Amino acid sequence: MAGVTEPIPGEVPYSEAMRSLLERGQRGDASVLSPLRELLDERPELWQRLGNLTGHVEEALLDVAAGKSLLARESIRRRMEALRAELSVPPPTPVEKLLIDRIVVCWAQCNLADLDDLQKTRSGTPQSFHAVRRLNGIQSRLLAAVKQLVVVRKLLKPPLTALELLQFPVEETNGKNKEKDARGGHSQPATSASR
Repeated sequence: MAGVTEPIPGEVPYSEAMRSLLERGQRGDASVLSPLRELLDERPELWQRLGNLTGHVEEALLDVAAGKSLLARESIRRRMEALRAELSVPPPTPVEKLLIDRIVVCWAQCNLADLDDLQKTRSGTPQSFHAVRRLNGIQSRLLAAVKQLVVVRKLLKPPLTALELLQFPVEETNGKNKEKDARGGHSQPATSASR
């Protein structure tokens, strides 16, 4: 949580008193809890940014994936943002947003685990077994999150209205075609001879 005492671009600048309060709160000074809560009520962008655990996880993943390379870091960040945007069409509900965040994090973890597995397999280290197990676990979590998003979207899809139902063609029958014969099969359609 580096930079807690500095606003991000677009935020209103912090006063010295605010900076002092944030620094003391960061160090765990319990005497500032009440004024700190008031500040967080007045400046919700603070708790929204600092409380965004998914954002902290993504930053840690970027540290692992990109190391010191700003080019790699920014490229991977943009790919994660693009994946989130692709999954966010149509605009997601709050539950869908949670699942999309989970998918993006698991996607990054899965790709990193793939790289780790490949490196350990190539070098022939004994840790390659553990890398495969880790990869399988992460891949299972990714697939579970994707599946859950699909299920939630199906459940949230509104039922068709009567007008929408009228747009679908319906095959007309005389009622006899749907009866089953004594053998459990479908009866034959009525012919002119049986009428």
